[in-house]
Amino acid sequence: MLTYQNPHLSPEARWLVMQWALLIGPENSVESSLQTLFTRLGLTYAQGRRAWGVLTGKQGDNQERFVDIERLPRQGPGRPGSRYRLSAKLVKAIATIPAHACEQHAEEINTLAKTTRLSTTDDKVGLIEGSRLRATSLSLPNRWLLMVLLAHANSPGIVTGLSVSAMCRLTGMSRYRISSQLKKLSDLRLITHHEPGRYAPHASVRKTSIYLLDLAHPLLGNGGRESVNILLPTSSSEHKRTELVDGIVDAALAAGVSSLKIAALIEEYKAIEAANRHASTEKEEAILSKEPLDRVAKVYKAKVKKAQNVYHSAMELLPSSYPLEDGIEALLTAYDADDAAWLLASVHVDAMWLLSSAWTEMIEGRVGPRAPHPEIIASIARRIGSLPNDVKNDDVDSEMDTEAEENAHGLQDKDEQTHSEIEVSTTKNPASYSHLVNFCYALSHHLAKQLQFALKGHAYKHGEIDYEAMDFMLIPVCSNKPDQQHISMFQLRGYGAGGQELIHEETAYTLNVSEDLKAYWQAHYNNYLAAKIGEHNDALEGSITSSS
Repeated sequence: MLTYQNPHLSPEARWLVMQWALLIGPENSVESSLQTLFTRLGLTYAQGRRAWGVLTGKQGDNQERFVDIERLPRQGPGRPGSRYRLSAKLVKAIATIPAHACEQHAEEINTLAKTTRLSTTDDKVGLIEGSRLRATSLSLPNRWLLMVLLAHANSPGIVTGLSVSAMCRLTGMSRYRISSQLKKLSDLRLITHHEPGRYAPHASVRKTSIYLLDLAHPLLGNGGRESVNILLPTSSSEHKRTELVDGIVDAALAAGVSSLKIAALIEEYKAIEAANRHASTEKEEAILSKEPLDRVAKVYKAKVKKAQNVYHSAMELLPSSYPLEDGIEALLTAYDADDAAWLLASVHVDAMWLLSSAWTEMIEGRVGPRAPHPEIIASIARRIGSLPNDVKNDDVDSEMDTEAEENAHGLQDKDEQTHSEIEVSTTKNPASYSHLVNFCYALSHHLAKQLQFALKGHAYKHGEIDYEAMDFMLIPVCSNKPDQQHISMFQLRGYGAGGQELIHEETAYTLNVSEDLKAYWQAHYNNYLAAKIGEHNDALEGSITSSS
């Protein structure tokens, strides 16, 4: 039910169907009063009536009821009884859904599935007590939404690739209601960070939101599971980007922009020098004397040196054992200045995934830019909409058409499908992926290695720590001061087995540089990249025209 896409089924209806399948059996019928049935399935009478109205009402001209009702012969005085059964169409539709990897967070999902609220009874409570319960507990709609998020989260508890439209189909709630429930989960700190999705004009797909879930939250039954909590400083309060954790994407962009500026400055000076030389040979007296040319040379030399300093500083934060030029160029042509925050969150996501699932492999060198983790690099390809080179567009279109036909009865709209929703083959061969995918993976692996080094340093202080068994999360912490709305710190959390002693460190330092990388690339981005993007678009249009 957590992966069954049907916008007609409300959270209450989905809960009733799920509990029916668990407690009664999907193909078994039941004979009882509705109130007794609702209580047995963990619903209040009000919740049950809302669910029953959805399940027994026709959903459109071509939709059948989700519950079949058989009236039984009257036996004695009173109203005749009824036999209820989940419709064969619904049972078949759910049974044919491909198995989803929900087992990573099965424990948390089972905890949430035990009750629709703190109490399943209709006992009256006071106004103040009722207000407190509503503010600190989970209602059925946001409980179901949280279960859906957990079902689609990777091992550290990070959700990517799940759009609001998909959530509507998985919960039966409207977009407005989804937004309201996400805010409630954020207020309860069950969602510790939400990086909004965005549409990048030069990229192939819309970037869906990224959600970080707190796996140690008491409402998930994991209070005390958090074992390591290390604070990583940001660059500075002036929003500079000089630290590895918050500046790795800005370093990539600064490296690309500064290299373009260096090349442009050299070409400009060569043009001035050539004009001066031409004037000196054509006329007896040079138009430009040697002294002004020397002054021009000094100015250009100073500009080139500044750009070179930025370039070398940026490269200090980037991986040195992997060719970066093609990846940086692809990054610059695919994204604009507004994408930097989403890209940074994306790099953090994959770095945490590597720490959580490939700790030993990274130490032994079995996972790296030249031998990528197959699931993680495939996830990057889906997230940024860059399919492997060996997957043809015709194959993608065919697969999308097939899925649209299979979901003709309201499961999924063809127009809402994107390349990011197409499963791509997982391969360890980096050549199968684009330069941009390989580059993003290299950034995440580099950050993961540096954080792994910092964590191993803390292990020496506190004794042996089983990092290999932990899930990791990198959470931005914003300043509480109204006049300082910026990220003031990053928390590196390690979720271990319950009962492990919590290790809390105030600060841990990673790589940093002296140049303000963010300010530099943003100041020169438009001047030195507009022509580059124009060349890229002209080449793309030319290839399309020639192929036509």
